[in-house]
Amino acid sequence: MQLLVMLAIALGMTLVASIFVLLLPLMGVPVTTPAGLRWGQVITSLLAFAVPVLVMTAIYYKGSAREYYGLEISGRTWGVALAGVMAMLLVVPVNEVLTEWNDSWDLGAVGRMLRSIQEQTEGVLDTLMSADTVGGLVANLLVVALTAAVCEELFFRCGIQNLLQRWFRNRHAAVWVAAAVFSIAHGELFSFVPRFVLGVLLGYLYAYGRSPLPNMLAHFVNNAIVVVLYWLVARGVLDIDPEAPLRFPWPLTVGCTIAAVAVMWVTLSGNNRKNSSV
Repeated sequence: MQLLVMLAIALGMTLVASIFVLLLPLMGVPVTTPAGLRWGQVITSLLAFAVPVLVMTAIYYKGSAREYYGLEISGRTWGVALAGVMAMLLVVPVNEVLTEWNDSWDLGAVGRMLRSIQEQTEGVLDTLMSADTVGGLVANLLVVALTAAVCEELFFRCGIQNLLQRWFRNRHAAVWVAAAVFSIAHGELFSFVPRFVLGVLLGYLYAYGRSPLPNMLAHFVNNAIVVVLYWLVARGVLDIDPEAPLRFPWPLTVGCTIAAVAVMWVTLSGNNRKNSSV
C-alpha cells in the first residue's frame, strides 16, 4: 500500500510538473533554451521524485523518518561513500562496452520507433549541455548532476528499493528490481543495460551502507563526469562525440571491473559485519 501510495503521488506530481514546465514560456523562460531546460529539470526532479517519497514518509513514518531513510552520518558512512565513488569510476570501461553492445540491438520496427524517441531525448540533452562558460558548467553541475542525483536516489533507493526490501524481506531482490525500475524509468531502451548496472551498484551502496549519502555521492560523480565531458567538448578542449562509447583496452576493462567488484565486496561486507555486531 505504501508503494502504491508513493507511485500514485509520483504520477500526480509528474502531471503537476508538466503543467509548470508548460507555463515557463509565460514567465519569459523558453523551454527550448538551456535555461528553460534546467528549470524543467529542477521542477521535474523535485516534484516527480523527491516530493512523493517525502510525502509518503510523512504519512506512514511520522516520527521515525530518520530510521526509515537510514540517515547515519559517521566515519563508516564516509568510507562507504569513498568506495562507491571509486567503484563508479572503475565500472566506466565495462559500462562503455555494455553501452556499445546495448546500442547495437536490432528490435525491428518497434526498436526503430524507440530509437527515434531516444535520439530526440539525446537532442534535448545536447541543448542542455551546450554551455561552454564556467557559469554554464556550474549550473549544469548543480541541476543535472546534484539535483538529479539527490532526487532520483530519494525516489528509487530510499523510496522504491526501501519499500521493496520491506515487502520482499530480501535486500538482493529489492536491489535488482529497483535497478530495473530505475533504468526503465529513464525511457531509453538502448541504454538500459549500462544504466541497470549503475542502478545495481547504487542499490548495494544503499542496502549495505545504511545511509543514502554514499549512493547520492556516487550518482553525483557519475552525472558530473558526463557534464564535465560535454563542457570540455563545447569548449573545444576535447574533439570527441560525448555520446559515443569510449574504447578502453581489454586488459584495463577487465582489471577495472575486477577492482570495482573487489572494492564493493570488501567495503560493504565489512560494513555489514560492523552493523550486525552493533
